[in-house]
Amino acid sequence: MRLVDAHCHLEDESLHARLDAVLGDAREAGVVRVLTCAVTPDQWPTSAGIARRHPEVAFALGVHPWYAKPEHLPRLDELRGARELGATAIGEIGLDSKVETPSMDLQTEVFEAQLAIAKELALPVVIHCRGAFNELFASLKRIGTPSPAGTIHAFSGNVHLARTFVTFGLKFSLGRSLTYKRCAKREELMRFIYPDHFLLETDSPDMPPVGAEPDAPNEPRNLVLNLRGAAELLGRDPAEVAEATTRNASEVFDLGL
Repeated sequence: MRLVDAHCHLEDESLHARLDAVLGDAREAGVVRVLTCAVTPDQWPTSAGIARRHPEVAFALGVHPWYAKPEHLPRLDELRGARELGATAIGEIGLDSKVETPSMDLQTEVFEAQLAIAKELALPVVIHCRGAFNELFASLKRIGTPSPAGTIHAFSGNVHLARTFVTFGLKFSLGRSLTYKRCAKREELMRFIYPDHFLLETDSPDMPPVGAEPDAPNEPRNLVLNLRGAAELLGRDPAEVAEATTRNASEVFDLGL
């Protein structure tokens, strides 16, 4: 089986400090590509450097809503050079109403500027959205999406929301939630998004799945646990789910798989 981790953060020191081992373990687990996502401008050179040194790593450049600052706004123009740097996406970007700061107004300004640049460059986006689906929908209506559009990562919405976001061309990457106790909402969502709109992720070093090594950072190798959870939810063979999610990731992020 060939797997793609469609969302992680290799820039984080808990992974970056031992990157050769982390990626070696991922390869042994069948993970053939990893998309690492920067969350601040300070991480952008790190992301590009990781990908230069490790051919199995693709990277996305963006400003995460948690870390958005007014001084980031003029720096967003630098993202217009993302394609020349080798980036395959703009991300992680988005909106989050569960945090008190930054304000939603600032988050929206930063998000929409990055979304517009992604559309201009025809690079997909990697979107974080928590408690702000209405705001996300409004931004997508105002700005539009690139082609291919990209993903909403760690998607926590229901089928109704998923149907709405599919109209913008977006797909959905899921990780740890796939290993939780089964529930009707998740099963209904999975039946809708599989096979054409579903990708696998770990969100390493955060969000360790059930069954991962306790008290250790999450890693891309744990993608196999999320695959197993997805296969059980869908009642499908893991190899079939691996093939579908790898195909989707390759198409969205132009991975050549």
